[in-house]
Amino acid sequence: MPVASQPVTISGIPATKNVIIDGVLRFPPTGLKALVIGAGIGGMMAALECWRKGIDVEIIEKATDLSTLGDVVVVGPSAVAVFHNYPTMLARYAELGHDVELTFASKDGTPTMPSVEWEWNREGASQHGAYPLRINSMLGRNALADMLSDQCKRLGIPITFGVTIDKYEEDITKGVATAISLDGRCFDADVIIAADGIGTKSHALTLGHPVRAVKTKYVVYRTMYPTDRLKGASMAEDIISRLDRPYLTFLRALAGHCVLALTRDFVVINLTTEEDATTATENWSSTVSNEKVLSSLPEPENWSPLLDEIIRHAPEHSMVRWPLVFRDPQPRWTSPHGRVVQLGDAAHSFLPTSGNGATQALEDAASLGECLRLGAKADVGIATKVHELLRYQRVSLIQHTGFVNAQDLHRDANGTEPARKGLPFVMGSWIWGHHPEKYATDNFAQARAHLEDGSPFKNTNLPIGHKWKDWTMEEEISKQKAGIITIDELKNNGDWSIN
Repeated sequence: MPVASQPVTISGIPATKNVIIDGVLRFPPTGLKALVIGAGIGGMMAALECWRKGIDVEIIEKATDLSTLGDVVVVGPSAVAVFHNYPTMLARYAELGHDVELTFASKDGTPTMPSVEWEWNREGASQHGAYPLRINSMLGRNALADMLSDQCKRLGIPITFGVTIDKYEEDITKGVATAISLDGRCFDADVIIAADGIGTKSHALTLGHPVRAVKTKYVVYRTMYPTDRLKGASMAEDIISRLDRPYLTFLRALAGHCVLALTRDFVVINLTTEEDATTATENWSSTVSNEKVLSSLPEPENWSPLLDEIIRHAPEHSMVRWPLVFRDPQPRWTSPHGRVVQLGDAAHSFLPTSGNGATQALEDAASLGECLRLGAKADVGIATKVHELLRYQRVSLIQHTGFVNAQDLHRDANGTEPARKGLPFVMGSWIWGHHPEKYATDNFAQARAHLEDGSPFKNTNLPIGHKWKDWTMEEEISKQKAGIITIDELKNNGDWSIN
């Protein structure tokens, strides 16, 4: 067996020979070479899944090292399902993940309902996609990235840093895709996976034009810092001293909301307020002072004193000011001949209130890896388009939930607006009960036939009974301005229950 920490070459290994590295069983070689652009969460998971499915793969990343930016992500069972195939990584996930309990409160901190589990961990909920694993839903973004990077190293997947890709091309006569860097270097592969985020240049090939970032009326202030900074913060120190398990609370207000997370090791703030952003550019280096964050609160004296403490004890200029922008669902993630395919934020960006950005990037990786395996070298172009067909409606619908969840959270629990019945932020078992790899396996042939000869095909990775239709951000905002409770409109369309 090869040494896990060394690069691994499988060229020439017969398809009948088992390759098991770090406990990961690799499928027989497909003869495919894949190039992943972007060493983010989705990009590294895509590379791992390509490797596992018998595809030679490498990663190119524009940064000089893995990014240390970001706070926390929520990773649902449908994404965690793929970790079962990586024993070392699965054990690491169990150590790194935080099994948080959820609370919902008015902006002054008064609880509006008892604490609850994430819905997939609740008694009586349907079996989730990663069963029997207990889902530790909250992970530090850096910790998750390190976990994936370490797994890439153990499998010998190379990552080249410091290369910015400026252009994508495909040559159907040669059967190759090419990524061209700013300094003119060309990188060829049978298939290129553009996992380089919202600023990807691959839209010029997939859509023929850039994708416009549209400003919402919101800005998010976000940070994550160690709890040892909270010395003298009496409320926060008291909560942490009595903390049996990590704590995540939603403070709800008419003009925004705040997500606070406390563990014994770190604190997280995600504060969303109505504020006219002067730019629609997301930038992790755009930080502001703690006083600026406090001054952004409407009626600051009416917000929880715990929030005030946590903001005041944050390291100065650690709070990122993130203009909240959105891109309408893009129905094409693939180049004309399918040799370039987008993944994660490059294909579909999410509002934080969807709770699904990281989850759907990881789902993409599991689906795409299996589609590429089934298409193999001869049919790589159709394989990426099958993946797109299997994923687009599901992802677009989950993107839509970000808007309706925001409307549901932005309600004054103190009485100026009546609260809706039921818990906020419900996703439904159709989201977290899904198994993206199995779905691709089971539906590949029928989806391919639909693309090639028009045979009937209907996605079943949506709520049972859901009547699908495309939507746009402008339509959604217009409805909300007209006073329509769009969460009711959306989540009464099919079965969104958790059991």
